[in-house]
Amino acid sequence: MGIVPDQTVISQCLQLLDLPETLCDILDYRAQKLTVRGAIFLFIEAQLARREEPIAIEEHLRSNENLQALVGTTSISASRFSRKLNELPTFLLQYAFQEINRRIAQTLRESSHVQVRDLKKLTIIDSTTISLPNFHGQWAYCSKKQNSVKMHTYLCADFPDMAYPSKVILSTGAVADSEVTIELLTDKNTTYVMDRGYINYAFFKKWAEAEIRFVARIQTNSKTKVIHERPILEEDYGLLRDADVEMVVPKEPDQKVTLRLVEFKDDKGRLYRVVTTRWEISAREIANLYRDRWMIELFFKWMKQHLHLAKLYSYKPDAVWNQIYMTLLAYGLCILVKLQTKTTKSTWEVLKLVRIYVMESWEKFLVALSRQPTRSSKGRQKKKKSGRPRIHPIKKKALKKILEQI
Repeated sequence: MGIVPDQTVISQCLQLLDLPETLCDILDYRAQKLTVRGAIFLFIEAQLARREEPIAIEEHLRSNENLQALVGTTSISASRFSRKLNELPTFLLQYAFQEINRRIAQTLRESSHVQVRDLKKLTIIDSTTISLPNFHGQWAYCSKKQNSVKMHTYLCADFPDMAYPSKVILSTGAVADSEVTIELLTDKNTTYVMDRGYINYAFFKKWAEAEIRFVARIQTNSKTKVIHERPILEEDYGLLRDADVEMVVPKEPDQKVTLRLVEFKDDKGRLYRVVTTRWEISAREIANLYRDRWMIELFFKWMKQHLHLAKLYSYKPDAVWNQIYMTLLAYGLCILVKLQTKTTKSTWEVLKLVRIYVMESWEKFLVALSRQPTRSSKGRQKKKKSGRPRIHPIKKKALKKILEQI
């Protein structure tokens, strides 16, 4: 099959993965065709190149000698690919995910061209749901209308322009958000931002006593006893309240916690109530911290739209877990390529160029990555109409036209 083409874009990307060779050799004992490393490479290449069906992966491998040299086999059937996806050791993918996160964090700390957040460390916590079919997804039964799995995510947002998932916990859809993630808030130097799925007064009290920083949204009808009202400046548009409040733990009336309550409205007039242990910053900064929660929604949207996380190759439990982790690895590779090349392009633009040059040379990819847009004008600008604006709409008549037959 020839020499592995180390200078192609896909080869350079996959070299960023940390897969222990000795462990892979042990796992490949008596492997007949596709090795563990080759399977991981083949799947991540399919994610980066946007091959949505196993049959497309099969045909592409059969037609591309460079990819054959990279994965170590000339062909694999679509059914064998699906079985291999289920057989891959999940712990190895978890290890690779942790290592790529470590490299991202280290690269960000050493980068001088990446903007650092003013309020230092910020972690946004939320989950997203991936639906499964009725029959093949019965192992993840959630309700009569849905079988699903959840990806509980800790999104590191220390750098405003470069958010990445620092920790991920996978579960079936029936597991509540607070059941698997809420006890992992331990870093006193990080501010954790959460939505209403993580309301737990007992944990609010525990975090306050442990001096854990958090900003959590509560319900509109959540009961709070105002202890002290803080003044709000007139120029702080949208802020409604800044107060110290007391909250009682349900079913334990003797257990109380004092927190800071900030109420504000967004541009569409929607009301938000958040409680926090950040006493030293302004109410506007607290509101902005919660607004930064949109970053995790964009991350979930990015994963599902650009890397097709919602499109699963197999619905067996281990295959689902493995595909999610390898999709996260593909995302991490895009982040690392962006950081190491120091490009000003967005992560989505980097991924698009990776797809175009996936089997081309790394030099061609770097040229495309650094190429400046040739168009300098803003295009034809629409001229404003003179005179008074029309009060009554233009009345149009239905137009009849029949294409002549030859």
